[in-house]
Amino acid sequence: MSGSARPNDQMHLPGLGVPVDPWTGWVLPPVVVERLKKLKEAERAFRLALHERYGTTEGSRPGNRRMALAFTNIEQATQWAAAAVMHGDD
Repeated sequence: MSGSARPNDQMHLPGLGVPVDPWTGWVLPPVVVERLKKLKEAERAFRLALHERYGTTEGSRPGNRRMALAFTNIEQATQWAAAAVMHGDD
């Protein structure tokens, strides 16, 4: 797998069909998959709110430095949350 893809994005690459933990290779339980979907939806909602605020469209580049930093922080928060969902009992 590509090293540039985030772990939770790797689970959604076309053709794989079964979501797995990229670190262990184990199949994710349905409850974990649903929680990761909720995280992805929340990340998208934050991004859309920022696009709306700055008058840009989804998929376009951030409108300014502040928006770019916000996107970076949203992405980091999503990664930490996804790790907590997948490995919360560690």
